[in-house]
Formats: sequence, C-alpha cells, structure tokens
Amino acid sequence: MKLKTMATKNLNCVLMVAEPISQLQRTISAAASLQVPAKANIIPLHEHVKALCVQGHLEEALHILQSPHSHVGLSTYSSLLQGCIKSNVLSEGKLVHAHMKVSGFIAGTVSDNNLVNMYVKCGSLVDARRVFDQMPQRDVCSWSVMIAGYAKRGLPEMALVLFHKMRGSGIQPNHFTFSSVLPACASLSSLEEGVEIHRQIRNSGFECDAIVGSALIDMYAKCGNMKKAREVFDEMHQRDLFSWTSLISGYAQIGVGEEALGLFRKMRLSGLKPDLKTLASVLPACGILVALRQGMEIHAEIIRRGFGSALFVASALVDMYAKCGSIEKALRLFEKLEQRDVLSWTVMIAGHTQNGQADQALELFEQMQEAGLRPDSKTFSSVLPACANLAALEYGMEIHERIIQSGLQSDVGVLNALIDMYGKCGNLKKARELFDNMHKRDVVSWTSMISGYALHGYGHEALGLFEQMKPSGVNPNHITFVCVLTACCHAGLVEEGQRYFKSMSEHYQITPTTEHYSCMVDLLGRAGQLHEALDFINKMPIKPNSNVWTCLLGACAIYNHIKLGECAAERLFELDPTNPAPYVLLSNIYAAAGRWGDTERIWKKMKDKGVKKTPGSSWIEVDKQVHAFLVGDKSHPQMQNIYNKLEGLLLEMKLEGYVPNTKFVRNDVEEEQKQQLIYHHSEKLAIVFGLLNTAPGTTIRVIKNLRMCGDCHSAAKYISKIVSREIVVRDTNRYHHFKDGRCSCGDYW
Repeated sequence: MKLKTMATKNLNCVLMVAEPISQLQRTISAAASLQVPAKANIIPLHEHVKALCVQGHLEEALHILQSPHSHVGLSTYSSLLQGCIKSNVLSEGKLVHAHMKVSGFIAGTVSDNNLVNMYVKCGSLVDARRVFDQMPQRDVCSWSVMIAGYAKRGLPEMALVLFHKMRGSGIQPNHFTFSSVLPACASLSSLEEGVEIHRQIRNSGFECDAIVGSALIDMYAKCGNMKKAREVFDEMHQRDLFSWTSLISGYAQIGVGEEALGLFRKMRLSGLKPDLKTLASVLPACGILVALRQGMEIHAEIIRRGFGSALFVASALVDMYAKCGSIEKALRLFEKLEQRDVLSWTVMIAGHTQNGQADQALELFEQMQEAGLRPDSKTFSSVLPACANLAALEYGMEIHERIIQSGLQSDVGVLNALIDMYGKCGNLKKARELFDNMHKRDVVSWTSMISGYALHGYGHEALGLFEQMKPSGVNPNHITFVCVLTACCHAGLVEEGQRYFKSMSEHYQITPTTEHYSCMVDLLGRAGQLHEALDFINKMPIKPNSNVWTCLLGACAIYNHIKLGECAAERLFELDPTNPAPYVLLSNIYAAAGRWGDTERIWKKMKDKGVKKTPGSSWIEVDKQVHAFLVGDKSHPQMQNIYNKLEGLLLEMKLEGYVPNTKFVRNDVEEEQKQQLIYHHSEKLAIVFGLLNTAPGTTIRVIKNLRMCGDCHSAAKYISKIVSREIVVRDTNRYHHFKDGRCSCGDYW
C-alpha cells in the first residue's frame, strides 16, 4: 500500500521533485533546510527505526530525520532504505539519500551499496548507476547489485558489459554475482556467454552452490540446451523450488511434455510444494500431451490455492485448454478475464489457429488492436499461421507491414513465421528473400524454407538447401527430416529419401517416429513400389499407426492395386473406424476397376457405421476477404455469374481436348449427370470466382480441403492455358502450380 504523503511542510518540499538529476539537487536543498542535529545530542534510535521499518511504519520512521535531538548513523540509514525498498517508494528513498548528503554523514562502501540497492529495487537504474559511478571504492556487492538490476529490469546487454568490466577491475565474482549475471545470458539466449561463465563458476568453486546451480539450470534451459541443464540438475546436492521449476519449464518449452510432467510428479514426491510459477510452467506440458485430465487437476489446485486471479496463470490455462482441443473452455476463461494483456490475447489467437479456426484467430487479432493493445513478436508469430492456413496472402502481407511498423522485422521468431506464411501462401520468392536476408538463422528458419520447397514439389531445391544447412552449424531436428522426406516424396526421389532416412539415426542420433515412417511408405508407394512399402511397414520397429496405413492405401488408389488396398483399408477400419478416408479411397479403387457392387457395399458400410464423408470445399482470398465454395454450391451471391463463366470455359476446354474424367463417380448416376457433378467441384468454382474478381494476369490462389481430384487437375491445366493465368492450388498433399497448360507436379501427386 502506498504511504501517505508526509505532513510537514519541509518534507512536502522534498517530495515534490521530478527529473533524476535536478530532483536530487532540489531534494538536497530541501533537506538542508531541515534542522541538522548536533553530534552532541546523540540518541541511539536505530533499533527503534529498524523495528518501525520492519513493521511497515516507514512514515513514522522517517520523522526521525526531523528530530533535533537525534543523530542518524549508518544502521538507521540502512533500515530506512530497506523500509523504502519494502514499500517500493522511490521518493522517500531519495529523501533519505538527500538527508545523508546534508547531515554530515560520512559515506562509505556499505552505505553506497545500500543506496544502489534501494535505487535498483525501487526502479531507478539511472540514479543507481549515478551513485555506483561516483563510488570511490567498489566491492563485489556493489558490482553484483548493479548487474542484478540491469538483468532484472530488461537490460541484459548492460548486465554483461558491467560483468566484464568487473572482471577487468580485478574484483572476483561471488555466488550472488554469478546468479545475477546468468539470467542476462538466458534473456539473450547467449549460450556461448553462459558456457564461459559456467567455466568461471567451476574455477571459482561455486558450482555446488544451490542458488548458482538453479541459475545455471535456468540459463541452459532458456538457451535450449536441456542436456546440459539436466546434467547440472542431476549433480546438485540440494534442489530448491526454482531449480525444479526451471527444468520443468525448459522441457515444456521445447515440447518434451512427458519429461516435464514426470519431473513435476517427482518434485511433489520430494516434499516440495509447487508455487504459482511452477504450476504455470507445467501447464504447457499438459497442452503438448493433450493431457486434459492432468491440466484440469492443476487448474483445480490453482483455484484452491487462490492463484486464479494472476493474469499470467490465467493465460497459461487458456493456452492449455486450447491445445487440448477444449477451445470453448478456453474462450470462457478468456472472456471472464477482468483484464486482458497481450499474452492472454496471443494465446487465444494461437488456440483458434491450432484448432482449425483460422478465421476466428484473425478476428481476435483485429479485436485485440481495437482494444488498444499492440501485438508483440509472439502475437505476430501466432497470427501468421492463421494466414498460412487460409492461404490469405493479402492479409499476411498487411500483417507484414504492421510488423515493419512495430520494428520487429528482425526478430527471428517473427521472420520464421513470415517465411512459413509466404511459403504456404504460394509466394516462395518472398519467403526465400526473407530467408536470405536473415542475419541469424535457427533450425526453424531452415526447416520452414525447406518445408516451403517440399510443399511446392521443388524436391531438388529443398535437398540443396538441406545440404547448405549442414555446414552452417545448425543441426536438423526431427521436423526438418519430415520436410526433407516429404520433398523426396513429392519429387519421386526414392534413393535420396532412403539415404536421408538412414542418416537420421546414423549421423544425427534422431530416432525416427511414425511421421518419418509414414513419409517412407508414401515415398515408396507413390513410386509404385507397393510391395516394398508393405515390406517396410512389416519391418517397422514401432507399431504402424493410421497415417502409415493411409499412405499405403493412397498409393494403392493411385495404382489401382485392389488386394493391397483391401489389406490397408482393413487395418484402418480397425485403427480408426470413424475416419471416412479409407472408405472413400477403397470405394474409388473398386470404382476404377468397375466393381460397382463392392463400391456400393463400402458406401453402405459407411452409412451403417454412421461415418460421413468429409464434403469437399475450396476457398480463395480476394481483397482480403475469404470466399468458400462447396461442390455444386448455390449459396454465393455471384453463383449465376460463376456458372455462366464456367459453361463458357468448358466449351473452350473441350475444343482444346479436355475430356471429363468420371471414373470415380458412382455407377447409379447417368453419364450426363456424372459430368455435371464433376463440373461443379469446389475448386473449379473457386478458380472461376477468382477469374471474375481479379485483374487479368493476376495469379489465382485456391485452397482445397481434400486431395485434388484428377478431373479438376486436368481442368486447371486447360484453364491456365486458355486464360493465360497462373493458377496455384494447395490441396492436403502439396501445391500445384498450373501455367500454360502444365502443372509443376508433372502429374506426379
């Protein structure tokens, strides 16, 4: 609680000050007008002052400064300054400092250290540094307090500069110095600097200190070196709550949720009770693992212990529920927040993006700015994937402009999100431009660019970039290899894919996951090596999941292999009985072979089990508005114009040699009706809408929620030639660039 302004006229004069330099000068002048006691009238009041400050009666303690019968010494001043720190009152702290100047008190290193400490903890680094610089002698405490001030007040660079100056002055750091400078390394993600300071800690004999050990764990965790963080943790004789929390948070931040939750359980068993920060740190692990039950248990504990009102905890809860798929629960918590900061808006935006609600994410982004809050780097990194999911290139470019206006265009996380957005929105040229101009690239930067090439079918470019990554000093992770193998799949580079898959464990000690095995099955299957793909599945050291079998079934659909297709479909019916994909793919295999009875049997099986086919939909962004279409859509206000334009295009396409491909349309429909059904597929409607609503020569960009069908693929090639436009279609597998009657995939998809 703030102290009441002191009643006396002289003290009011002292407190009515503003600018740091002139303020102190005026305060000294005001203090000089106070009666300075004669040294003969010494009354030992320091114990009384100390007691008042401890009890929180700072105003009463400060009245000692006006007494004509008391002499204020070091102990009294120290107690008063501690009282100012406790009450967080800078103005009263300046009063004490001014009184020290005019009272005849002879300052020394201890009293100056007390002043530096008061100014640091009351938030005035300028005044703290002024006192520090004027000190005739400085000890390790002087340097450590100033370093800690810079580190805690968001100036880590200054903390490190001062630390090096301290070493140059010949003063040896102690445990407090090391525990103060390590957070600066953590803030800057300066692992190299942190490793050097760790070496100094070992040489100084402070490695066994519990506070230093906890700071080392926190530094290594925040710099991404969890192996070293764990080593320090395991070697500690005493572990405090901070050391446990730092390690738990570190594992959660890099996505190793199992380890984070396991440590949280071990911490409880050790007898330590989690505090607010520990509970907030473990919540992301629940989100990573989609461990809703554990997340709800932690939520209940937060409520029981009265922590629910803390904004950063509420934001962590919103994030956890969103990542666990409970977006409605997350939204209810968000709406109940009396105060919403940038973090709470950001986690809500990210939650909607992660749950496939990109349009709502963009709406929240606009609402946040209307509420008067400025997006930070994490906000931009969270909203850009929403643009990527919708292929909303125009909106993404507008956000890019806002990033530049915010001065965040050099932030690595933001640049990574921009590269990913441009890549997924079909503008690889811009993505590569941003990548090439980066001063510092991390594994996400390289992976995002490789992923962009992979999605667009530029396999050789993706592999070339991966080869450039090797000597850069940045090691690939498991996601990088998913992108590399995907690039091989889309380009038909079987031998290269097999070589890279083998190198994962041999050269990089990365254990392949089901994602990598799925890529290999897809690679072999697309290349027509179906039996090799099945043999690969049978030799897998882990149990194949539904993704692995779906890749084999998809390949069987391409090559119309009934027997293997039936085998893969049966496994999928067992593993994922409500997924419509295996039913549709198997029915297509039967339809292509003319086995209409089996096709009808599969459709009946779907109906009996209550499985519904996912309706095909496509969308296109025009003038920052996203327009969605379903097959045979009648709802769009421009529908009549779209169908009229499409009819005219179909006539021109047939003159060029286009023949409708109706082999997958069910047999109980007349041929003419079959053609009408495929003519009105959603991607054709979206393409035609784009032609009607964009300037000649503009690239048409369309997103499809399913794999693009063969007839639409053929039609898009003809349309691109007739209208002399580039048409870019992104389906669930990859990008197709149609230009002058050809597709970038070379009909290999």
